[in-house]
Amino acid sequence: MTIGLMLLLSLHVLSATFWAGSTFVLARTGGSGIDALRRPQFGAAGVAIVTGVPLAVLLHGGAFGRQEQVLAVAVAAAVIALVVQIVDRGAPARSQRIAGGLLIITILGMVVARYVA
Repeated sequence: MTIGLMLLLSLHVLSATFWAGSTFVLARTGGSGIDALRRPQFGAAGVAIVTGVPLAVLLHGGAFGRQEQVLAVAVAAAVIALVVQIVDRGAPARSQRIAGGLLIITILGMVVARYVA
């Protein structure tokens, strides 16, 4: 199970890193290059979300303490970021900036959740 958990966590972190990184780059460039990055970005977002579900089950079970509450806010921000990126295709600069802000909340939530008492 340890190897499976490491593989799952690696997929989650790598795909989330690409998703957030490409979002930040597109936000900074005003959406320039969105056509080349849209599909890989959505694919990475999907992998990050799909791998996050079993990670939550394996690492947190049915608990919903403070740590899980922080993670729930982070997950909600990630899902909203994806929805913004999907829905707001007419203004890629705006959607990437909004999604970038939400993904910052996601990243901070994932990082600090372990240290919440």
